[in-house]
Amino acid sequence: MTAKASGKKYLVVVESPTKQKTIGKILGPEYVVRSSFGHVRDLPERELGVDEKNGFKPTYVIIPKAKKNITELKTAYKDADLLYLATDPDREGESIAWHLVEALSPDMKKVKRIAFHEITPGAIRESFNNARDIDDNLVEAQQARRVLDRLVGYKLSPLLWRKISKGLSAGRVQSVAVRILVERAKEIAEFPVESYYAVEASLSKPGLPPDFNARLYKWKGEPAERSRVLKLFAEDYRVRRTVFSEEAELNDARKILSAGPLKVASVERKETRQRPKPPFITSSLQQDAHNKLGFSSQRTMQVAQSLYEGIELDGQTVGLITYMRTDSFNVSKDIQKESREYIAAQYGAAFAPEKPPFYGKKVKGAQEAHEAIHPTSVAREPEQIRKYLSGEQAKLYELIWRRFLSSQMADAVFDTLGVEIAAGPDCDSAAPQCVLKTGGRTVKFEGFLKVYKGEESDDENEEETEENAKLPLLEKGDALELKGIDAASRKTSPPPMYNEASLIKTLEKHGIGRPSTYAPIVKTIQDRKYAERQGRSGKLAPTELGTTVTEKLKGFFPELMELSYTAEIEDRLDDVASGSAKWAEVVAAFYGPFTADLAKAYTGMEAEQPQEVADKCPVCGGPMLLRESRFGKYISCANFPKCKGKIRLD
Repeated sequence: MTAKASGKKYLVVVESPTKQKTIGKILGPEYVVRSSFGHVRDLPERELGVDEKNGFKPTYVIIPKAKKNITELKTAYKDADLLYLATDPDREGESIAWHLVEALSPDMKKVKRIAFHEITPGAIRESFNNARDIDDNLVEAQQARRVLDRLVGYKLSPLLWRKISKGLSAGRVQSVAVRILVERAKEIAEFPVESYYAVEASLSKPGLPPDFNARLYKWKGEPAERSRVLKLFAEDYRVRRTVFSEEAELNDARKILSAGPLKVASVERKETRQRPKPPFITSSLQQDAHNKLGFSSQRTMQVAQSLYEGIELDGQTVGLITYMRTDSFNVSKDIQKESREYIAAQYGAAFAPEKPPFYGKKVKGAQEAHEAIHPTSVAREPEQIRKYLSGEQAKLYELIWRRFLSSQMADAVFDTLGVEIAAGPDCDSAAPQCVLKTGGRTVKFEGFLKVYKGEESDDENEEETEENAKLPLLEKGDALELKGIDAASRKTSPPPMYNEASLIKTLEKHGIGRPSTYAPIVKTIQDRKYAERQGRSGKLAPTELGTTVTEKLKGFFPELMELSYTAEIEDRLDDVASGSAKWAEVVAAFYGPFTADLAKAYTGMEAEQPQEVADKCPVCGGPMLLRESRFGKYISCANFPKCKGKIRLD
């Protein structure tokens, strides 16, 4: 942006020093860019700060670390003709903009709010052309969330101190996340492991290689009603494979297969299409980065933030990706046009679909004004800019670039083959009692797979890995030879423990939390020692402390701990953001039942009794008790507080 002849000065306040540096290079000399260094005001640290009797009015104070910066911003504002608040384009960013106004006390006629989803000259210029007032609805939605979380935290924590252990704390959303982990651990512990038999035959067409495998698909019709083992599998498992719980049934099937004959009962050839996945939103980026790169959700957001705020390329600082806290699949027409031209030039016109793809809103409460996460320019290929990036930045940028570019490409097209093979004396009948099934899939047109290789199937079940099976030319009526039978005994397995990716996916599925909260939720439950990461697998397991707290809260706070209720609160916060609900009324509707449950918990919840151990106090020689806090397990003197004897165990 070029300097104006008027000689006016404009103060632009952003949230981070990196963003300050990037935007400062884009704007002209009449723009002074400063950073707020994040939040500048919050509820007081050591008191509730919410007036429960006066409409839940919050009391805000300047954060200690922000006091010096606020003074400097006030000085900069005195020399400015206009103040532009350029904080992040979400509710939290809107709230920070409002807090800046409250802290700086500017002339509101000289204050404008600007927001952009990518840090590029075009997007910055567009934001100034569309400057607006602060959106009070967004501010109040964020305020409602902050007040709700403060009320829960400050009211529940003393209860946990009294009933379980000093130093514990609880959160509105975090407690539900821990419950999800606790219930999965319980499900795993109680899972009924049973043996079963799955039959697979090795077959050949005489004189025509190669040999191939086929799985038992039907046995005397459908054994779902007869075999209790089948009920331990996912709903769609039984259509993929017939299994036996009794060895006698297995032996009957083995005899029929061995005696034969075996004939091809049907051959189905058809063309199938696979649509690319949509571009990343916050949750899917965190899940993919965890599964493919081994990044924690917190690390993913830190690296994405650096790509968003700007990387220096040949002396120019450029924002490489759009804003990374989003739940919308929207994509701008400009980037779609650029992508279409790039795809056609690089891969051919056939790889660009006739119409730009549209991905409907799938996330409950998605903020459709946002955009999906994508490169600010697809022309910046990962290999071209790798030398400017750290290893983590390069990996995450390539993940985002490939996912987005593929989302704008044509469908992949496959030739698929499904073959059913009848066995036994009734193999020529319309309903043979023993049927095997196999199939194959070959790529007819790569489409988006040209860019996003290795993503052909969403099915993680190892039973279904037949897409690339090599089959001889088979026709209906062909006689086949049996080469062998694989009928090894197997065992049912429980559902897996959650990791960060699957926990975030579950939170999103239930409408719990929002893009800005997923990573903090995962981090908080680990910081509070309610869950722990297990070894290199990254599985999240609830701790003994997390299980204890969860069971106590479930008994006395059924609504607070209910997944659907937590999601309902998120919906109500969305209503505040849209202007269809008042924030204080939403808080009041929650707080009434919550305080009633709290009163019952104080009188009805049994306190955990510490267990006496064999060790003696190193100070007074008295008995010692096993205790646990958010810092871990320890033993302390039974005569506390008179005696301070204590030994840490973790």
